[in-house]
Amino acid sequence: MFMNQLQITLNKIKNVKIQGANAIALASLNTLAKYAQTLKEGNFRENRVKLLSAISQLSLVRPTEPFNQNLLRSISAIINQNKISAAGDFKELITGRCSFLKKLINDNAAKIAVHGSKLVRTGQKIFTHCHSKTVEDIFIKAKKQNKVFSLFNTETRPLFQGRITAKNLLEHKIPVTMVADSAAEFLISETSGKDLMMDLVILGADAILPDGSIINKIGSYGIALSCFYTKVPLYIACSLLKLDADGVITIELRSEQEIWPHKPKNLRIINFAFDKIPAQFITGFITEFGLIKPRQAFKLAKSHYPWIK
Repeated sequence: MFMNQLQITLNKIKNVKIQGANAIALASLNTLAKYAQTLKEGNFRENRVKLLSAISQLSLVRPTEPFNQNLLRSISAIINQNKISAAGDFKELITGRCSFLKKLINDNAAKIAVHGSKLVRTGQKIFTHCHSKTVEDIFIKAKKQNKVFSLFNTETRPLFQGRITAKNLLEHKIPVTMVADSAAEFLISETSGKDLMMDLVILGADAILPDGSIINKIGSYGIALSCFYTKVPLYIACSLLKLDADGVITIELRSEQEIWPHKPKNLRIINFAFDKIPAQFITGFITEFGLIKPRQAFKLAKSHYPWIK
């Protein structure tokens, strides 16, 4: 039964039915917590192997998700560090750790929303890209503070995650204007005119690298480049749990079918899911510990989350 549930979760994450770092991590933790409840006396070694295998599979299903990987790694660490002989103790250990991590995710998200909302001011035009619940929460928090601002976002091809952002923010009565991905840099630039030029750009991140650069949805580099040359502040909203301490990220290459399901014969399509924003293009990070500079991210993450590899 558990293996069926594990495969369902893996498929949903792989096919972007579950998307966003927080959602992926919560789905992984919920799956592991359910498995822990199925453990029976006398099968500890077998169950331990299965659980570590499940953790490995959930960690690798999306290679550009260190947030999920770091949380799962902390569970692997306590399994390997603790000598457990009874299934009941194992259940308590795993379910307890999963509950702690889920609370940590939600608490960090709430803190980031508070810190990020301080950057939002009435009358601003703000741009974002793709879908990030963390970024959404910042705008929703600012709206609840009676700040009146306009949000601009991309459609985010080929899976149109920007539509999720637009729908969610419109439900909170936040004015949203959508543009094609290829129009993003133009909109931020001076060429678009004073009525359309952005005052602020806030993006999420899939990974933070040791040098303070980040990995995010494809198209983010061009947006950051436009911000840098136009001198528009660019902030990255994310938990420091997204640190990839090794700095070795595999940029996910997804199916050609996402871009053109019935493409012409012999046409090659390259469908990268992410790109990289250099640290020098980033004004600051909005984190659970407040606003920080990119160069501070590695040291701060390691000091607060020593179990990050």
